[in-house]
Amino acid sequence: MKNVFIIISGGTGIYDPKDPDQHDQTWDNFVTPPLLRSARTALHDVKTEDVHWLVYEPAYTERWTSDLSNKKTAPTQYEHTVSIKTKHKLSNYIDLLKTRATSRGWTYKGISSAAEAIKYINAIKTTKISRLWFFGHASEDLWLSLSHDIRDHEAVSPDRTAVLSIGDIGKLNASSFITQKDASAPHKFFGCNTKNFAEKWARHLKVHAEGSDGKVDYKKIHDTGGRVTLSPGALWHQHNNAGIARLLLWKSGDKVD
Repeated sequence: MKNVFIIISGGTGIYDPKDPDQHDQTWDNFVTPPLLRSARTALHDVKTEDVHWLVYEPAYTERWTSDLSNKKTAPTQYEHTVSIKTKHKLSNYIDLLKTRATSRGWTYKGISSAAEAIKYINAIKTTKISRLWFFGHASEDLWLSLSHDIRDHEAVSPDRTAVLSIGDIGKLNASSFITQKDASAPHKFFGCNTKNFAEKWARHLKVHAEGSDGKVDYKKIHDTGGRVTLSPGALWHQHNNAGIARLLLWKSGDKVD
């Protein structure tokens, strides 16, 4: 029986043109990277791993409604919805993601909370999880969506139900995961400031895990084959199964493999 490679894609927030850091200019930042990587390189060994793709659906439902209704205030975002309906003949972003998963032979699972992700992982009994990758917003904890302050439009954390916290790691059944003695297939958290999360993850599950000390950038994913890049001042660390860190990348613009 094949092992399970889990990919979790958080969602973008509703587009806010007044966001000072211009977060989430496009709806697909956190779903395009694994799709591009699977199309251009061998994302996984199909003989030994099945991909289970967990997508935080509430964010994509909200984003679709927002993009569709803002033709005048957010024309670029509106055009994304037009393309889905005319080019792909589909009804919304989630339908497109399901189609992409099916074409790759992936198991698609829509989730509506961080607790649901934990429940799904712990329910895997007849096989083992070989690794897990996360794409999305983060700030120490993993955010499955993004909110904005109504006064200054700064990005803020989503509702607690959409946050997978460092403290939640202890709720995972370590027996569901393959213990890793080497770093040949590390777990990876492609979000800002995920170093501490990766460290706790590695210790609890006895695996190798990678995360960032600083911000990562998704803006050039179409030019890098789906790889995020380090922002100025950011570092990329790998933690072994004892949680001990090793610095892998340290230059602005370095592509995270």
